[in-house]
Amino acid sequence: MSAVLSRSSEFCVVARRNCSMSPRALLLFFLVTAVLSLIVATSWALAGAWWVLPFAGVEVGALGCAFIAFGRRVGDYERIHLDDNVLLVEVCERNRVSRQEFVPSWTKIEMRRVGPGSEVVVRCRDREVVVGRYLDERNRELLVRELSSRLQQRRF
Repeated sequence: MSAVLSRSSEFCVVARRNCSMSPRALLLFFLVTAVLSLIVATSWALAGAWWVLPFAGVEVGALGCAFIAFGRRVGDYERIHLDDNVLLVEVCERNRVSRQEFVPSWTKIEMRRVGPGSEVVVRCRDREVVVGRYLDERNRELLVRELSSRLQQRRF
């Protein structure tokens, strides 16, 4: 989570997925792993255990599918921007961006329990947006506290 706090009354939080490897490093890791797996499987196939080779192929294919699924979600993020006139909540999932604008004086921030964790809900009249899915519990609570206090300041 990164927060931008300025001298004015603006507040901005951007939360992204935790991606510890760059796409290039991920590709390199996949290629090295695939080549090593296929070398070991080929050596066993040459030694007479030919049935190891198809399993190695399935293993490399499954690893490739997992990395592709992971790579498609690398750019996902949530952005919450509050200024004097509007609370903007922007959620990007699978390269699809949705933006919701709320009136700060009418907006409520709630934290509700879902299973073992929680989620942060931004609610204004009949609309609501769930945010905080890329934050841990402690940072969700911090987001709710900070944003609620800033919205409270705009009510009076």
